[in-house]
Amino acid sequence: MKTPLFITISFLITFCGTLFSQQLRFKHITSEDGLSTNYITAILQDDKGFMWFGTQDGLNKYDGFQVKVFKNDPTNPNSPTSSEITCMHQLKPDLMIIGTLAGINFFNPVTQTFSQLKLKGLQVKINCISPYTENTILVGTEDGLFILDINTKTTKAISLPEVNINVTSILVHAGVGYIGTTEKSLWLYRDGKFERAGIQKLDFTGFALGELDVITKIKEYGGKLYVGTLDGIFMMDKSTFEVYRKISFGEKNCDHIKDIEIKDNKMFCATNCGFIVYKLITDESMFFIKGEDDYSLNSISATCAFIDSEKNIWVGTNLGGVNVSFAQSLKFSNSNFHYETDFNNIYSFYEEKNGNVWLGGVKHLNVLNIGTGHKADYSKLLEANTALCITQESENIFWIGTWGEGIIRFDRSTGKSTKHLSKELGGTVLCLKIHGNSLYAGTVGDGLFKIDLNTFHTKQFTEKDGLPNPSINTIFEDTKKNVWIGTYDGGLVKMKTYEEGGKLPILDKYKNEGRGGQIASNIILGINEDKNGHIWVATSNGLSKLLKDNTFYNFYEKDGLANSYLYSILKDSLNNFWMSSNGGVIRFNPLQPENEITFKNYGIKDGLTNKEYNMGAALSSKKGTMYFGGARGFNVFRPTSIKDNLHPPPTYIINYKRGGNDIITDSVITFKKHLNLSWRENYFQFEVVALDYTDPTKNKFRYKLEGYDNDWSAPTNVRYISYTALPGGEYIFKVKGANNDGTWNETPCEIQITVVPPFWKTKWFYVLVFVFALGGIYGFTQYRTKAIKKENKILENKVAERTKELEEKNRDITSSIEYAKRIQEAILPSKDHIFSRFEKAFILYKPKDIVSGDFYWFGEKEGNKIFAVVDCTGHGVPGAFMSMIGHNLLHQIIQEKGIVDPGEILNTLHKGVQEALRQGQNEVNTNDGMDVSIVAINEGKGEIKWAGANRPLVLISLEGNMVKYDGNKYPVGGAQIDVKRIFTTHTIKKGAPTMAYMFTDGYADQFGGDKGKKFMVKRFNEVLLNIYLHDTLEQKQALERHLENWRQNHEQVDDVLVVGIAI
Repeated sequence: MKTPLFITISFLITFCGTLFSQQLRFKHITSEDGLSTNYITAILQDDKGFMWFGTQDGLNKYDGFQVKVFKNDPTNPNSPTSSEITCMHQLKPDLMIIGTLAGINFFNPVTQTFSQLKLKGLQVKINCISPYTENTILVGTEDGLFILDINTKTTKAISLPEVNINVTSILVHAGVGYIGTTEKSLWLYRDGKFERAGIQKLDFTGFALGELDVITKIKEYGGKLYVGTLDGIFMMDKSTFEVYRKISFGEKNCDHIKDIEIKDNKMFCATNCGFIVYKLITDESMFFIKGEDDYSLNSISATCAFIDSEKNIWVGTNLGGVNVSFAQSLKFSNSNFHYETDFNNIYSFYEEKNGNVWLGGVKHLNVLNIGTGHKADYSKLLEANTALCITQESENIFWIGTWGEGIIRFDRSTGKSTKHLSKELGGTVLCLKIHGNSLYAGTVGDGLFKIDLNTFHTKQFTEKDGLPNPSINTIFEDTKKNVWIGTYDGGLVKMKTYEEGGKLPILDKYKNEGRGGQIASNIILGINEDKNGHIWVATSNGLSKLLKDNTFYNFYEKDGLANSYLYSILKDSLNNFWMSSNGGVIRFNPLQPENEITFKNYGIKDGLTNKEYNMGAALSSKKGTMYFGGARGFNVFRPTSIKDNLHPPPTYIINYKRGGNDIITDSVITFKKHLNLSWRENYFQFEVVALDYTDPTKNKFRYKLEGYDNDWSAPTNVRYISYTALPGGEYIFKVKGANNDGTWNETPCEIQITVVPPFWKTKWFYVLVFVFALGGIYGFTQYRTKAIKKENKILENKVAERTKELEEKNRDITSSIEYAKRIQEAILPSKDHIFSRFEKAFILYKPKDIVSGDFYWFGEKEGNKIFAVVDCTGHGVPGAFMSMIGHNLLHQIIQEKGIVDPGEILNTLHKGVQEALRQGQNEVNTNDGMDVSIVAINEGKGEIKWAGANRPLVLISLEGNMVKYDGNKYPVGGAQIDVKRIFTTHTIKKGAPTMAYMFTDGYADQFGGDKGKKFMVKRFNEVLLNIYLHDTLEQKQALERHLENWRQNHEQVDDVLVVGIAI
């Protein structure tokens, strides 16, 4: 397979003139991203900036994140006549003309509805569309040419001189229609008449021009016509039709032209062999064919081409969806630097005094002539080793640090080399610095070496000389002549100079020992100094700035670094710093205040060859050119040439939701200027988008709801913006967008929002209520004043008399109730006995009054442990009477009658209560009853049976899964309207350990909280989920604490009973 491809490429280059150096990296938008199909037939950008793709299976709208698809629906007259889109054109903001395989359609982007034009002659395949006059368009079909009036929606067939000519392309320019057909002819339509273009058949550049082949596309540029055919492109005079030249790309598939776009003297051609960019002025071409990498064209054949408003190149394909190359993405294109090397894995750079650049790597050492671009190869010096660092002593003397073989001294004038240091001592050299007549070498594990450049005498400095670590990664000399040494795992060392009296004049050491204000990491990989004299350190765990108080301010990924592992730090002519990292290249301005510093991160998408770089492989040349190297080669660039994307993206609202559901409006929310909401609709969510397609994930937004927000939000890349519980009033929602480089569109997208308040919150209602209240208060006050004065004397006498009587009766009643309390407590099962029968259990019992209407019952029968939680009608004395009845009946039913099935117990209890209170049998109508939750636990059978009357059972597993069993929706006892009450027994097989809870309604019905609302069952269940794993005593205490915290100063409203049992 490789040989034919190579021959094809060679053939193309042979016949296409000069290839020009230009990089296009394509992003692929396919069916995996939401396209309805990967076969693209047409591309359009509308007036707002949205992209539209015509496909073989629907019309697709794209906003950089998602695709919305419009297809034919036979049941919907507002859908297109066919899902196969052939061409499209936007005439007005609210009108797009859509051609399909089965006719033409008007599409309104505002309402997103189609109007099917079932007109005579236009219910066939539509090949092309072009505006002709203000109200008419020319339509090319497989059956000829038609003129369509967009106002009257009427059509007229234009008779061609030859019958059944298939019209393939239309260009309207200066009132003249240029018509391309399949009949190898170019026609003109002007003044209502047709004529064949009189093409002059000339012989030029070796091509004998006969008749034109099938015409596929016609474009006008610079006063010339460019006619694409199945046999290349013909450039001709638009008036005389004199053919200047035929542009051929040398191979039949490449000359099969599908589409043409022309911009800035470049012609972009979609062909059967891929995508071709052709320079009109220099006759240079560049071919983009299907490749295996992520950034090549992903389909063999290109079907259409489009250049958008930001000069992004969109290419439709037949198998790969849409391929797009962004004009602003390749910031680091190497097209201005034509350097070739023998290797890719770069470990070192060095610029010699004449400006040439040395590159070192594994087994390779090259010198690049910056002027000519040629290279010299000195790889033999390495003897298959790696060049880790390079420096220059004089014009022809160079020193090269290697991995494991010490230092090589090379004399270029003689070609001779000598080795210094050895495998055993100083074998691996990471950095070299020349100071005076000495060479200083930082090594791995052997410390710092000083070599006399005259005598070659060597002196070694290690930990005993004050170094914190014997591995030296980098050496830097600042503007004050201080020397800074970066070590591996030993931190940073500051010295007065390189050496003083045979010793290292160490001034300070900086190491990370786990305390605040220390250097980010002890592995130092790069050091530099900013314009203000501050030292900056690139480490393996972030960036550190040394402050005046000798502490460090550190920056990490959370502060914006692409990656915290930094390999180098260089300064450009604008005093910006550039760093290589494991996440690409990073730029920032070190002169800003620390808390205002922002980092600009560049990666593969920006044209970098590497995402991960190598330590030492960084250089800032004397002319300001920067070099960064890694495992996949190197990038060369001038920092001043790295331009940010200055396109301020238009920003729109694209979706409007409430409660997670899309809200349908009369027009698409993007076009809405006002929303009128009722007070029930005072919550919503907007989805927004900024239409810059370079890297949509890096686009940011700031928003504000005027009338609600005091200021703009902080920049965010979250596209979903929500507001809830808006008070009635007038608001304006505004949102601004920024592109991937932080260029903001300061003209926000706006929509007015009116929230209509409920009538009881309107001003007129407040005024009316105030007037009525004031009048009522006044009248009532006058009436009451007179009545009170009259009655006061009577009441004063009666109060004294009745007070004495009440005090006596209250003492008697209270004494009786207290005695009743002791009786009630005596009949309740002993808690100690209950707890002895269950491994873990608790009972929270809090009567509202002295005596309670809630009670619990426990007994054992036939191997069943039976526990009931009962809520009787009322509380206090009435409830206590009912509880006595319930307790006695349960004892009789279970212990005497031997009934242990919970449902049958409730059935019997129901009859017993009705009989005891003679409900429905006498003139005294009582509706008293009981709500019951009763469980029977049979450990022998390994099962639990439960039944409930208006009360539930809640089970929570160790994993936190809550299961709620609801009882029958009627009480035990009380007036009975239904024919018969049958209480259901639920059987639950025992499994993993579980907490079971039974409770009355007193806990959930308690009022409290900040707003004086009920506690509610939902909040009660949340409390259970938070405490179920605790010890049962702790659970009880937690429930008491939650209840008291909620109740605050509110009165207890009902008896409270909660029982928890570990099963």
